[in-house]
This record gives sequence, structure tokens and C-alpha cells, in this order.
Amino acid sequence: MSDLEAKIRLEVRFALLRDIIASYRIRLQEMERKVVELFAANQLAAISECMEEQQRIVRLIRKLEQFIKEWESVQDAGISHEPKREHTKT
Repeated sequence: MSDLEAKIRLEVRFALLRDIIASYRIRLQEMERKVVELFAANQLAAISECMEEQQRIVRLIRKLEQFIKEWESVQDAGISHEPKREHTKT
């Protein structure tokens, strides 16, 4: 695989992660509406479960964003691989 192919594959993976983050954000918006509905129905236990799930998703989003931020900058800087070292007998 060429360096260009490897870079393209990484870019595709980062784009996929961004798509996942976007879908999580949409899910959070839907959950906010659900919490309002549950509040109107006085479903406190369900609200609690929903809030816990929201917090889990927010943490996941932060971790994914941090991962992208950290590793995408490494990719932009370039990653060099040392050639395989041959063992010499001494």
C-alpha cells in the first residue's frame, strides 16, 4: 500500500468518526425532546435513565473528538516507518 493510499484510508476513517459524532448529536437532540415528553407524563425513572444515557453519549462524543484531534494532527505531520532491521549475529 502506498503512502497516499494509507493517508486516504485514514482520512476516510476520520470522516466516518465525524459521521458517528454527528449521529450521536442528533440522538441527543431526540433524547432532549423525549425528556420533555417524559417530564410532562411525570415519568421520573425514565427521565433518570434517559439522562444517564445522554451523559454516556456526551462522554463518548468528547472521547471521539479528542481522538480525532490527537491522531489527525499526527497524520498531518506524517508518520514515518523505519525499514525493518535485520538482526546481525555478533
